[in-house]
Amino acid sequence: MKTIIASVALFSCVCAAQAQTLDARHLLLDGSLTEAEAQHQPFVYRTLQAAVAYLSDTTTIYVKPWVYWADDPDQPAVVVGRDGREPFGMVIHTKKLDFIGLCSNPRDIVFASQRGQTQGPVGNFTMFDFHVDDLHVENMTLGNYCNVDLDYPRNPALSRPKRSDVITQAHVGYVHGRRMTAKNVRFISRLNLNPLNGAQESDYENCHFECTDDALNGNAVYRHCDFDLYGAKPFWSTYGKGAMFVDCDFYVRSRNTEAFFTKQGGPVTVIDSRYHAPSDSIYIGWTAYPPKWLRCYQSSFTLNGKPYKIGQRQPQNTVETNGHHATIPYLDINRHEATLQTGRESVTLSCNDDHHVKWHIEKGYEQYVSLSAHEGDSIVVTPTNNTNEIGDFCIIATTDDGRETACHLTVKPAQLPPPTVINPRLSILADRAIFTYLLNTSEDQDDSRITWYRDSIPVATTNGHPSGIYRLQEADKGHLLRVEMLPKQRRSDYGEPITRQAKIKNAPRQTSLDTDFSMFYSDWQPLVTEGVWTVDGYKPQDTAEFPWSFDRKKPMWEYGQGYNGAVGTGLLQAQRGARLMYTPAKRTCDHMSLTLDVDPTKTAGQGFGSATGQYMDVCIKFDTRTLTGYGLRIIRTTKHAKAVDFYLVAYKNRQVTALTDPVSSTCYRTGCTIFVDFTDNILSAHVETTTPQPADSSLPHRVDLKANVDANPFGGIHIQHTGSCGESTTMLHRLHVDW
Repeated sequence: MKTIIASVALFSCVCAAQAQTLDARHLLLDGSLTEAEAQHQPFVYRTLQAAVAYLSDTTTIYVKPWVYWADDPDQPAVVVGRDGREPFGMVIHTKKLDFIGLCSNPRDIVFASQRGQTQGPVGNFTMFDFHVDDLHVENMTLGNYCNVDLDYPRNPALSRPKRSDVITQAHVGYVHGRRMTAKNVRFISRLNLNPLNGAQESDYENCHFECTDDALNGNAVYRHCDFDLYGAKPFWSTYGKGAMFVDCDFYVRSRNTEAFFTKQGGPVTVIDSRYHAPSDSIYIGWTAYPPKWLRCYQSSFTLNGKPYKIGQRQPQNTVETNGHHATIPYLDINRHEATLQTGRESVTLSCNDDHHVKWHIEKGYEQYVSLSAHEGDSIVVTPTNNTNEIGDFCIIATTDDGRETACHLTVKPAQLPPPTVINPRLSILADRAIFTYLLNTSEDQDDSRITWYRDSIPVATTNGHPSGIYRLQEADKGHLLRVEMLPKQRRSDYGEPITRQAKIKNAPRQTSLDTDFSMFYSDWQPLVTEGVWTVDGYKPQDTAEFPWSFDRKKPMWEYGQGYNGAVGTGLLQAQRGARLMYTPAKRTCDHMSLTLDVDPTKTAGQGFGSATGQYMDVCIKFDTRTLTGYGLRIIRTTKHAKAVDFYLVAYKNRQVTALTDPVSSTCYRTGCTIFVDFTDNILSAHVETTTPQPADSSLPHRVDLKANVDANPFGGIHIQHTGSCGESTTMLHRLHVDW
């Protein structure tokens, strides 16, 4: 049965005045109708859920002005996902689906949800999960109003205030299919917008986006769109073909002094587009730490009306283009990175492209490699490095139409044999052990690895330049100390191990502990014994409601270079649940204090990935066997998006209770110093940072806490991190303890 719906006759507003034919493949969604009115009109529905129940393989749904909820915002139950995925408002399966709003103003037609991570669900709530081969949406707003007010002027009774001021992950939708197109659509959320991400091809035209970080579709073309940027990195990544903007406007809605298109990197193209920021001094880059091979394109780009080159700090990443691109100007290459050693291996690079490809060695590095050809789809790169240095440069491929790609090469010189170790000796002094040796190579070429063992337990190792000094611990007395050296020079593999050992007859009484972690043994070491760091993973009982685990076969910690807010080098969590414990020599400990210098990788003060039981405990007066003692908890909560809570805690046989009320503060930022002290049955903590207080926050920028507690004889240290890793870690720089 077919019914003709004349839009002029039925609409109370001026909409598309074209009559629409309704049938089993053409449905009408009209939320203004009563249930009885809808039931008397074939192929007409008043709720989105009702219309979706009648989808065929190919369906067009015409939509009249109203606010349509994909998920009931008044449902008090906390929703959870299935099969390890995030929770969804609606999951829709079909082959081809068109949502066509019948008003030209996209504000008049709203598809909405109001849930986000920890604010209604467990997990990153997503309004739609489309399993649709071809999806088209037009003339509407798709919004997750968890942290944004739903303002509906057309009918204020349908407006709704945001669920919370605290910004959290609140998605719009995913698409599992071949193609997605959006025209004249407003996408509203804040963190992790996800404006229908995931299709093999995505196109947006005349669309509006409001978002913070990790938000946009990284495999898409955006034409004549505008963006309100409440964060500094709207893409998580654009790896693959990347994203292209044509005739777009970007509006900075924050006080960030730096802005990047992506967090993780990937190709981006910006043509005939404009950036609008509060200050001309803002830095705009492609990504904060771009790989050398990355190539992004720009043409006719301005900042506040003035020409601007994106990514000026790494100009090799930016290609000036003529701007005449119908599709993303992506030039594929079979690999972006390769490590070669002279005399051992070569690499074949290829670009399968219809255009003529030319190959170039980065200027100044011609002596490090030779190319089998300089033109063609495929070439062979052979290393010819006869220096003592490692070559670090790119092989670049270009086409006549202006596209470019690159492979970043690390070219080592020819292999040499491992160095000969001359006169290796282990000496035991009053407070330290010293391993001395000579090599038949210069000192600056020494790349050996030195590891110290007490009995069979690793207690220190090389993290960088080899060190032959081990500071004795009080608990080392009576044990066998063994040092193992794997000799290596910069141009060799490791040689056969050299070992020396001696029994520790005496060791100094230990009243302090100091480490910058540069010799910290960070592999899995689960033993709990005096004078040794326990390096392992643990899932505390108070995180039971959050499903995560770790791999015992992989390290929980790693020493290395930091990024974002973590400056320099230090000790970082490698898996969620990373734990450190130090057990001192047996004796009663009356007084104890600990100072820990850290850099959270997060720069906005939130410290951790989300408010899902993510915290770091720094504990003293601790029994490392029963998990009993006192400490300071630093935790991300739903109260603030740019601050964390601090409070003192007591551990008793693994159970944790709060000793003080929480204090919210903005001080958990780069250059943070944590001080925890136990004196005369008073547990206290002080936290401050060298990073200035943010101008837009009235929260305290330092923390001071105190609590009266019972004495205990313990003197152990316990550091527990339950946060996600990567860009949510905390770098440990230096730890000092006094007993």
